[in-house]
Amino acid sequence: MDRKRASRIKRESVLGLPVIDGSTGKKLGVVKDFYAAKQSTQLQGFYVVNKALGGKTMGLPFHNATIGYDAVMVEGELIKSHNQTETENEELKKLLNKKVVREDGVDLGIISDIILDPLTGRIEGLELSESVFEDLMAGRRILPYEPYEYINGDILVITMEQAESIDSSNRGIKNILFNRLE
Repeated sequence: MDRKRASRIKRESVLGLPVIDGSTGKKLGVVKDFYAAKQSTQLQGFYVVNKALGGKTMGLPFHNATIGYDAVMVEGELIKSHNQTETENEELKKLLNKKVVREDGVDLGIISDIILDPLTGRIEGLELSESVFEDLMAGRRILPYEPYEYINGDILVITMEQAESIDSSNRGIKNILFNRLE
């Protein structure tokens, strides 16, 4: 069976995936999170936790990994985690659950997830959630990712141009229903 490879995946779908050594088939741990260099749109690697080693966290450079549907395959060795990497990860995690507001004060939603390209490791966007009802009706939207400078506490302020680039996921009930009627 030929399965089409996903061109975008959510951060949440990578967390908890087993990390498998491609040459031995041995499970090396599970993905705890991923990290990127500050002010970069490129994923640098993954944190891998190995319970057999006492819950030790190791680093997995992105260029040594292949993200699959059910696992992350490794070609190469894991590296010791270092403090700089942990700081880099915090930059992305800080974006989660932030309110996104257009520069004129219009509320655009809350950042619910980070979207990336599994082949290139490019951070593609931030998934925006307005409310449970709106998410069901219209689907969540994607704000193209760029290193944002205008973070004020729990609020990310974006320009009018950035707001215009928000893409609809077209996954809501309303879109599915209207597409079937056409």
